[in-house]
Amino acid sequence: MADGSAIRLLAAYVVALVVVLGAVALLGLAVDGNSGPPDGASIDGQSPPQFQPERVNVDADPETGTLTVENGSARLLVDTRHGNEFSRADLEPIEEATFRAGHRLSYPDSVDAEPYNETLAGHAGLLVVQPTQEFTATERAVLENYTDAGGHVVILGEPTQTRVSGGLIASSTVVSFGANNLTSQYGFRMGAETLFNVDDAANDNNFKSIYAAPNGDGPLTEGVDTVTFDTGSYASVRDDSDAEVVYTAVDGTQTLQTRRTGQYPTVVRTENVVFVADASVLERTEVYDADNEAFVGNLLSFLAAGDAPDRVPGPEPDADEETTSGSTPTGGSTPTTPGNTTTPTAG
Repeated sequence: MADGSAIRLLAAYVVALVVVLGAVALLGLAVDGNSGPPDGASIDGQSPPQFQPERVNVDADPETGTLTVENGSARLLVDTRHGNEFSRADLEPIEEATFRAGHRLSYPDSVDAEPYNETLAGHAGLLVVQPTQEFTATERAVLENYTDAGGHVVILGEPTQTRVSGGLIASSTVVSFGANNLTSQYGFRMGAETLFNVDDAANDNNFKSIYAAPNGDGPLTEGVDTVTFDTGSYASVRDDSDAEVVYTAVDGTQTLQTRRTGQYPTVVRTENVVFVADASVLERTEVYDADNEAFVGNLLSFLAAGDAPDRVPGPEPDADEETTSGSTPTGGSTPTTPGNTTTPTAG
């Protein structure tokens, strides 16, 4: 009895196997016989364009070119006093480029007690990357004296963002651009929103990696047709300001939260100050996208072209220091860990 049951079970498995193999064979004949659409052909209602083979390998901007800076012997500073969110490893390409050109790029101690005007003296340019803390009234007064004396300042930053960190228990931190009180005294400030563009021809393979184009000719646009900003915002320029718009986001660019389309300035400048509404353009992963290397080289050449005043006056005696969270009267902002920030105000 048991043997008969085993034979019947084996026979059932054999029949099932024959049915499966037969189905596979028929499918193969259908494909080889071209009874169905060839590989990659569109089937109405079943094959959206984004799944077609020609869309699988989307062209990205080639990472080519050379980061070059005008030769010289300028001394340049990188700001480290304002909770700046950057990695020195990410800035190594610009360190190398300035070194090759004969300049010296230094990172002063963020807790250095030296008066701010003495720190800036003898330096042609100050590079400020993504500060998350405000500049004190003393620092703003000193920087105004510095730029009036011919020193150059380049400020790069990103708009307010919420960052999520942690594992099973996640936490969020709001990170804001802290230098609006500084840039406002030159007539511009960081925009309130991130920009995006869904047109494939207007972004670098990501709707948030927007393109910007030069707004005329000048030393900051030389050799540049297109710049890509990975976390770009825009500059809000005061109507009575003499600030010049140097780059503008390409047509079709919108604000991420309110979906407003417009002509958004992404780089603006005065005579001695440049503001870029994106900091990622300096990073090693972005600096060679599109014409970014030419743009960054122009920024560094602008920094190195400053007059390097031997003496920078301090603030006027009656320039009262306001009390701000995380700030000290003369030594700059007390450093905090990345992500901790004061709320920017228009200074």
